[in-house]
Amino acid sequence: MHLYSGLFIYGLFISIGSLFFAATPALAHKQHAHVHGAAKLNIVMEGKVLILALESPMESLLGFEHAPRNPQEQAAVDALKKQLSIPAQLFDLPDKAGCKSTKTTLESPLFENNEHQHDTHHADLDAEFAYECNQPSELKGLIVRLFEQFPHLYKIDVQVVAGQTQKIARLSPGQNQVAW
Repeated sequence: MHLYSGLFIYGLFISIGSLFFAATPALAHKQHAHVHGAAKLNIVMEGKVLILALESPMESLLGFEHAPRNPQEQAAVDALKKQLSIPAQLFDLPDKAGCKSTKTTLESPLFENNEHQHDTHHADLDAEFAYECNQPSELKGLIVRLFEQFPHLYKIDVQVVAGQTQKIARLSPGQNQVAW
């Protein structure tokens, strides 16, 4: 688990309190489900640091989730990795917040070049996009551009923890903005 994912989960459990714990068994099962066409986006704002943590089945992004079987599928995996490495194509942040991308981490068995990749039947993507924002008080939302780029994606469940604000939302191709 990444540091910021751990902080997000810790902050979410602490801030929502007993109400959240009452629903934890059902939510925990749902959060780990592998649902094609769906993704999860956790947004954490702590001080000047913004973390966007994306989890998705590779099928939602590529149209397949097995190890590449031919040069065309390998090219699609390589293109996806390159595309995800440019967060400005994926998320629009308000200019007045002065956010700069500081680190992108992409993890998927399909991005690994080893023999274990061939055993992959249901591959997922875990990605973290870190930013530092000069004016974090100006960051009150963002636009998610993932639906435009990935036609197999039809919903994104979003959880936001920003200061004292906690929010849950569902995005779709017709509603790609989240505000807090």
